Amino acid sequence: MKGFGKVSGQFWISDDIQSLSDKAKLLALYLLTTGHGNLIGIFRMPKGYIAADLNWDEPSVERAITELTTSGFLLASEHCHYICIPQFMEHNPVDNITQIDARLKLLVRLPESLLEDLPEVTSVIQRAVSKASDYRGSKQTDVLLKTAREMLGKCSAESRLENKRNREEENKRNIYKTYVQSDDRTPPRTGEVPSSAGSTTEQPGPVTQKPAEKPDELSADFEQWWTNFPKREGKKGYKQKTFNKYRRLIRQGGFTPEQLLTNLMAYRRYCDETGTTGTQYVMTTEPYLNNTDNLTNLWTVLH
Repeated sequence: MKGFGKVSGQFWISDDIQSLSDKAKLLALYLLTTGHGNLIGIFRMPKGYIAADLNWDEPSVERAITELTTSGFLLASEHCHYICIPQFMEHNPVDNITQIDARLKLLVRLPESLLEDLPEVTSVIQRAVSKASDYRGSKQTDVLLKTAREMLGKCSAESRLENKRNREEENKRNIYKTYVQSDDRTPPRTGEVPSSAGSTTEQPGPVTQKPAEKPDELSADFEQWWTNFPKREGKKGYKQKTFNKYRRLIRQGGFTPEQLLTNLMAYRRYCDETGTTGTQYVMTTEPYLNNTDNLTNLWTVLH
C-alpha cells in the first residue's frame, strides 16, 4: 500500500480543478493521495473502495467520477475497475533510478485487458517510458524499458487487428441475409434445384428472405449517433463494440434512439463550451455508453 502522495500547489488554482464541484475536488484529492494507489497513478480502484473511504453512496461516487472523467482529470475503465490519473507522475516526480525502476515494473505488469478497454492509457505509458529513457539507468532499467516498449508495440498491433475485425464484422452485417423455409409447398421454379434433389420425401418450396431484424433497423440511427460523437484526440472508440452496447441499451427498453442522440448532442455542446472538444479529455464511446449516469446527465456547464 502506498504510504502517501504528493499534490502540487497548482492543484487548487488549475483551470480543470477550479471548475469542479466540491465533491469532485475531494475525490480528485483522494485519488492522488489514497493508500490504494501506486507510483504511476494507474491502479485498481473499485467504486466500493471510494464509497467506503469517503462515506458516500454509490450515486455520489458515480457523479463525481463522471465529472472528473469529463474534465480530463481522470480516465476510468468500467470493465476492470482500473483508473488512470494522466498527470499523476507530474504531481509526483521521481528522485532516483530506484524509483524509476519501481515505476517501470508497475507499468509492465498492467493487465492487457486495461490497455484494450482504455486505450488512452497508452499515451500515459509512452510519456513515462520516454522520461525514464532520459536517465542513465542500470541493466535492470534497460531490460524494463525494453519490456515496456514491447508492450506498447503489442498494444499498437492489437489495435490494428481490432480495427480489421471491426471492418470485417461490419462487412458481414451488410451482406448477411437470413432465409427461412417457405410455408407453402409450391413446386420449384424452372431451373431451380431443391437442395435435397433425389430424395423420396416431399421437397420444400423456394426460400424467401426474412425481414430485416431490429439491429439492422437501428443501423441508420447508430450511424447518426456515431457521426455526431464529439471529436477527440486519438481514437474515439471501437465501432463494433460501441454498436453492440448501443443496441443492447435500446433492446433492454431503457432508452430510445432519439433519447440517446439528444443526450449525445448535449454532451457535444458541453465539450464545446468547456473547450475540451478535440482533446484527450473527451470520453471515448464505450465508457460513455457503459455509464448510465452519462446518458441521463443534462451536461450543464458549472461555472
